[in-house]
Amino acid sequence: MVRAIRIVHIIHALNVGGMEQWVVRFCLFLRGRGHQCEVICLRERGKLADGLEQQGIPVTHIKMAPGVSSLYPKRLVQHIRHVKPDILHAHSGVWHKAALAAYFSGLPLVYTVHGLGGLGNGARLIHWRERISAKLTDAIVAVSPEVYDRLCRLYNSEAHDIRLIVNGVTDLGGCGDNALSEAWAKPGCSVVGMVARFEPPKDYQTLVLAAVKVKKRVPTAQFILVGEGPQQREIERLIAQKGAGTYVHVLGYRSDISAILKRLDVFVLSSVSEGAPIALLEAMSAQRPIVATAVGGTPGLLANGECGLLVPPGDAQAMAQAIVELLTNKTKAGELARRARERFLREYTIDRMGERYLELYEKAIAQHREKT
Repeated sequence: MVRAIRIVHIIHALNVGGMEQWVVRFCLFLRGRGHQCEVICLRERGKLADGLEQQGIPVTHIKMAPGVSSLYPKRLVQHIRHVKPDILHAHSGVWHKAALAAYFSGLPLVYTVHGLGGLGNGARLIHWRERISAKLTDAIVAVSPEVYDRLCRLYNSEAHDIRLIVNGVTDLGGCGDNALSEAWAKPGCSVVGMVARFEPPKDYQTLVLAAVKVKKRVPTAQFILVGEGPQQREIERLIAQKGAGTYVHVLGYRSDISAILKRLDVFVLSSVSEGAPIALLEAMSAQRPIVATAVGGTPGLLANGECGLLVPPGDAQAMAQAIVELLTNKTKAGELARRARERFLREYTIDRMGERYLELYEKAIAQHREKT
């Protein structure tokens, strides 16, 4: 049995998003395996923080001056020295400060890159902060083959330990009956939904445009957009402009994602950029028929179309056609959903992912001790 490890996760904030949900669920997985976790947020606590603390995982907000903390994150180092973890685990967006904190605290650091954002096309120059951070990091983890390949191209002249550990999520238990009282969920409605932050990479605009086209061919169709973020008002205005307010519903943040997913007739992911999207894995776990854009790690998760329909990004017509196909061909939709769940159980459970991280933690801790 692996010995108990104390892990501190460092992230911008525990707001509602795929990476943040990943951190929350991974902390709960680690606690279930007998390990101790704490989350440090560098920008703000975020909406998910209180719920995580209620489940026994401490969350600490450490705000630092941007200039000085890029050279010496004093408050972060002081807190880490007080907590005395065995290892630090940083996530996209906080690498430099976490790497400096690891160095000044004398601790090993694992850094997970959750998506392609900020990595360019793989040929850009490495910023000096990233170069320093990489030298102070024991292992860099990519969540998808696409992210892994990009990192390897970026650091092809550097001697860094870059690993591929594909995301995993908690099993939602496949399809089932979940009663929801909202009007869009009434019997007879064909429900299409997406769960994501309202941010440009998720491209909710294309889904709204596709919804208008689908409604003309499937009058019972209802669309739900679950999440929050800076583009929410913009998307709501687009819905109003298209006269789609009676059948396209912005639900905002919801804590009952499992029930919502299991009510969907089709799950959609309209992103223009992705790593290994958590919401897509949850839809696979819930055995939902899926329409997704062929970007980033999405095609790999769906076995290049064997477990869901893939469409080009930004193509509302192709997206609408795929949604209509799954709403009207229940046999095909059911077969794709079944394959998606089977693939999830084989490849993308949180247990499978978690064991690989625990092995990496042990190796990083042991190697760090040998150096010191």
